[in-house]
Amino acid sequence: MAANRQQGEYLAGFIAGFTGLPAGLIGLAYGRPVIGGLVTVVGLALLAYSLVGLRRIKALEFSKE
Repeated sequence: MAANRQQGEYLAGFIAGFTGLPAGLIGLAYGRPVIGGLVTVVGLALLAYSLVGLRRIKALEFSKE
């Protein structure tokens, strides 16, 4: 799954965001606008953060040190 600590952190963030985003959308659909909106925004932010981080790590993986 994750070869190093950074990949593990970003993978965990991606999984949490991937779970939180639909959970927040379901909360919005079932009449919980405050909690649903908050969870949706946090899930989306986690997804964006982890995807940017994983892309940055991928670029560093193939560089020669």
